[in-house]
Amino acid sequence: MKLSAKNRKTGRGVSITSGLVAIAVTSVTACSTGEQGQQIPEAAVIARAEIRSCNDAEVTGTAVFREQSSTEGIKLVDFSLEVSGLTDGRHAVHVHETAACEPCGAAGGHHDPGPFGVTTPDAPDFNHPFHGGDLINLEVKDGVGTLSTTSSRFTLSPGRMTVFDADGSALIIHSGTDKYCDQENELEPGCAGGARDACGILVLVEE
Repeated sequence: MKLSAKNRKTGRGVSITSGLVAIAVTSVTACSTGEQGQQIPEAAVIARAEIRSCNDAEVTGTAVFREQSSTEGIKLVDFSLEVSGLTDGRHAVHVHETAACEPCGAAGGHHDPGPFGVTTPDAPDFNHPFHGGDLINLEVKDGVGTLSTTSSRFTLSPGRMTVFDADGSALIIHSGTDKYCDQENELEPGCAGGARDACGILVLVEE
């Protein structure tokens, strides 16, 4: 298995270095039926993000996205994250709208495509906690955090919900807890996690 030499969304070369924390990426396959009724394996779509600090802290980690094969329009993406170097406690985790981490603010707002998408997490115009890129909180203990979840809010394969659009996407880990910002009026400042602690650019993985 190797990392794609190009980001499919931009066509630009992407250099990824190995992190101190690694997650084994295994092949995930599904089956389709051929002309003779035989089962033909189809490789799942897999992406990866190498996590690095947004400041002077030594944060390293790896996030892996695996899109499950589906015959329906809505697809499921299994997400796993392992990271070290963050402060203990709960940290908000989101897919952000731009494949950029230098600086981490260049990742833009939350991934939220579609004609009615609103990428900002805070009032007066917000769609949190219903952004396509909103995930659950990461729990960090003794400097190490792991997270496993599944989302139907975005896809890796092409389509309106894809994270691999024209300018790509990044994974952001925030300093604080995501309180899900589910008020109908003015939001509590920082309720979506506040400052950005770490960032990683999503890159497709080739089998």
